[in-house]
Amino acid sequence: MKKNKISFLVIELLLFLMALFFVHKIFDQNIPEKRVAVILPESGDKRWDSLIKGMKQSAKMNGLHLIICNTDEIGNAEDEEEVIKEQLHNDVDAFVVCPAPGSETKEMLKRTCDDVPVMLITEDIYSGEKQVESGFPVIQPDHYEMGKELGKQLEKGGKKIGVVAGWKESESTRDSLEGLTDALKGTGSQIVWHCYREKGEDICEQINRKEKVDVLMILDSGALDEVGEQAEDGLYCGAEVYGIGSSVKSIALLDYGRIQGLVAPDGYEMGYESIEEITKKLNYRVYEIKSHETELKVIHKEDLFSGDDMERFLYSYE
Repeated sequence: MKKNKISFLVIELLLFLMALFFVHKIFDQNIPEKRVAVILPESGDKRWDSLIKGMKQSAKMNGLHLIICNTDEIGNAEDEEEVIKEQLHNDVDAFVVCPAPGSETKEMLKRTCDDVPVMLITEDIYSGEKQVESGFPVIQPDHYEMGKELGKQLEKGGKKIGVVAGWKESESTRDSLEGLTDALKGTGSQIVWHCYREKGEDICEQINRKEKVDVLMILDSGALDEVGEQAEDGLYCGAEVYGIGSSVKSIALLDYGRIQGLVAPDGYEMGYESIEEITKKLNYRVYEIKSHETELKVIHKEDLFSGDDMERFLYSYE
C-alpha cells in the first residue's frame, strides 16, 4: 500500500512538471523577440557580407530579430540620424552602428538614441584628436596595425606611392594612414599624394587625375574592390595595388592576381561579437557593454590555401 502511494505521488509530480513545462513553452512563444537595428553605409555592398553573416549567426543563437537597415552612402551625422529616427519609430530595442564620418556623430548618437543601447562597429567615432575615445563601446580591428602591415608589404624601397583612403574625417582612415606612414619611414619610399572618399565622387576618376605612381596603397575596402576590378596583372595605371579589404571580391581579386597583397579584418568576428554584447545588455540592463579588438590577417595569393587557420578565417567570407 505504501509502495502504491509513493508511485502515485511520483506520477503526480511528473505530471505537474510536464504541465509547468508546457505552460512555460506557451508563454515563452508569446514573448516578442528583441529587435536590433543594424546601420551600415551602403548596406547591400558585398564588403559587409562576412560581418552580417556573423551577426545573423549570433542573433539566431540568441533569439534576436535583426533589422539590416536599407541604406545608401552615409556621408555625415545628418544622414545617419535620419535612419536612426526611422528605426526608433519602429520601437527597436538596440542599435549596432557603423558611425558616420565627422565629429558631430558623437553628440547626434547621444541625443537621438538616449537610453537605447548602442554598439559601434568597425571603428570608433572620429574625434579630431588622436587617442580620444567616444565613450561608446566598439568592436573593431586595430586600424593602426592594419596600415602598418600594409606598408610592410613593399619588398623594395624607393617607391612613389599614392594613398587611396576612406572618409577623411574617420578614425579608421586616420589610424591606418598613421600606421602606413610609420611603416614606410626609412625605406626610401615616399607618399606623393592622398585621395579620400567623397560623396558622389568616383574613386577611380580621382586616381586617374593624379600623378603616376609605382604603388597604390588602398585603405578603404570599397575603393579596393573598385580599383582591383579595373586592374590588369596586378597593376592599375602601371601601379602595383595593395589594400585593406573585407569582401569576397577582395579575396577573389587577390586570387586572380589583380592585387598584390591584402590585409583583411575578421568581419565575421566583428559581427558575431557585436550581437553577443548587445544580447547581454538586453538580457541584463545593468550589464556594461564591452569593447573588443578583433583579429586581422595579412594575405598573399600563396597563403590562400596554406592551412587550417587560413581556411577557418576565409570560411567567414564564403
